[in-house]
Amino acid sequence: MIDAQLPLQAAIVAVVKASDVLKGLVADRIYDRVPTDTAGKVSATFPYLSFGPFSTDGLGGSCDTGQDIYVQIDGWSRAVGTVEAKRINAALMAVLLAPFPVEGFQITLARLAMPMTVQPGRDGLTSQSILRLRFSLSPSA
Repeated sequence: MIDAQLPLQAAIVAVVKASDVLKGLVADRIYDRVPTDTAGKVSATFPYLSFGPFSTDGLGGSCDTGQDIYVQIDGWSRAVGTVEAKRINAALMAVLLAPFPVEGFQITLARLAMPMTVQPGRDGLTSQSILRLRFSLSPSA
């Protein structure tokens, strides 16, 4: 069985970039690898999204044709307070828990894998929103 992580990631990027609400919040800034300068400091314009860990369960058995993929998407904001980070999380949930196409697969379940989190960054300036989702996928017929 083919791991659905790459097609799912591509679909998430497409859905995020197609959302008017998310365009208003993060434009098209969704990164697999956040841009940095030569000193290793983040050079991306805030706010932006980045992919955190992906994990896949269910690739092994011949009887099991589905797989669960756990995805973390982080929102990063430098606005004062946590309002912008919370808006990013809410907008992400709205688009990613609604049905959307994934090439070669069908999403049979999309739900939160853990509670939504918004936390202050270590630098005292940045807020991080954390959204962990579980997608159950089956191969398309």
